[in-house]
Amino acid sequence: MCAREYLTFDDSWAGYLRWSHRLPPAPPPVTPRRISGIAEIIGDFDAVILDNFGVLSLGPPVIPQGPAAYDCIRKAGVAVRVVSNDGSKSIAAMCESHRARGYMFEESEIFAGVSLLESMLERGGDGFWAAIGLDPRLIPHGGHDIRGWPGDGVNIDEACGLLLLDCDDFWRKDFAPILESFKRHPRPVIVGNPDLTAPYTDAMSLEPGYLAHQLADEAGVEPVFLGKPFAPVYELAMRDLAHIPPERVLCVGDTLHTDVLGGRSRGMKALLVETGFTRGKDPLTLAEESGIWPDFIAPSI
Repeated sequence: MCAREYLTFDDSWAGYLRWSHRLPPAPPPVTPRRISGIAEIIGDFDAVILDNFGVLSLGPPVIPQGPAAYDCIRKAGVAVRVVSNDGSKSIAAMCESHRARGYMFEESEIFAGVSLLESMLERGGDGFWAAIGLDPRLIPHGGHDIRGWPGDGVNIDEACGLLLLDCDDFWRKDFAPILESFKRHPRPVIVGNPDLTAPYTDAMSLEPGYLAHQLADEAGVEPVFLGKPFAPVYELAMRDLAHIPPERVLCVGDTLHTDVLGGRSRGMKALLVETGFTRGKDPLTLAEESGIWPDFIAPSI
């Protein structure tokens, strides 16, 4: 893992609460049912949408219960989709990483907010897009990686907009001159990864959503978010499964403001696992504070 800036849980949670007005409205509350894991309820569903970080893995390491849960889902014969906010890898690279951990997903089963990026830029204006992202292959035609700015020959003041894809080796101090440029000259901002943070084994990373909300507050530019909890990535993932009623789809995630909110906003059921963002916290207290309630809570998938 490259050098990352880390956030505390309290910083991340405060951000999710402070910026919830930019997210979909919270669905009506439900009373969560505590279960042992997905095997207990898989028979009630025809499709499962899985998050990655905090559910299947903690960065490179696999979550120990994950492969057995994966086998259970496959044996039940339900359709599977992985919907990730990861903006650092191509779908092919995500698939390869999953297979190395024992998850035999097909590329056609994996979706991410960055999958929508090219279609968004086709509707955009002329000029180059300033991009913050780890993998140059994910930066579309017309985009320039600006992680080395200033000093790399690219003038961000001339960019037609900003693409926030991934924050690996990019810190909040690095964002300060970019923020100042957008305060002087507001332009569109597209966010491939709306997460504020992602859970690793013993830390939580800074992610693009945090920078996007900061920019919105200070520069008055409302970002376009492409990943969870927003509808377009779910529509993309479920376009071949539109015949399945939403209430027969289970979304599994570790974060109330992305996985649970995104799924329940679409009329789907949601299982919150305690292996990622919520580890060591009382999920009922968090649900009460946020107004976002999962249908199920489990210690792990």
